[in-house]
Amino acid sequence: MIGSREVKDWVASGPERREHARKPFSTTAYLKLPNLQVIEVHTVDLSGGGIGTVSPLNLSPGAMCEITFHVTRDTTGVDAVVAYGRVAFSILSGREYGFLVGLQFVNLAPEYRAIIERHLAHSGLGLGVEKD
Repeated sequence: MIGSREVKDWVASGPERREHARKPFSTTAYLKLPNLQVIEVHTVDLSGGGIGTVSPLNLSPGAMCEITFHVTRDTTGVDAVVAYGRVAFSILSGREYGFLVGLQFVNLAPEYRAIIERHLAHSGLGLGVEKD
């Protein structure tokens, strides 16, 4: 079994894999699976292109899910985001006690994109292509 640092390095490798800068992002989220089952997951990072989670279930790459999570709006409250995502990878992680699951956003609604963009901008990241 590979450790979470190795997984994160693997996930970040390759020109086709990382198009957006990611920010650590820790919160509870809910995934609605293709069979309509809803599971609780923990998020690990967020970008304009997707979200990383730790899931109790191994999800099939390519599967479509709906994810719901909340983003803190400075000190003025929280915004809910509901987005569709395609499973990019699902890798068992003993360190994380679950599966590291990367979801790539699909047809992200403009209002949710704005929420994510505001959150990333506040942390010094934008939605543009990552500069390596």
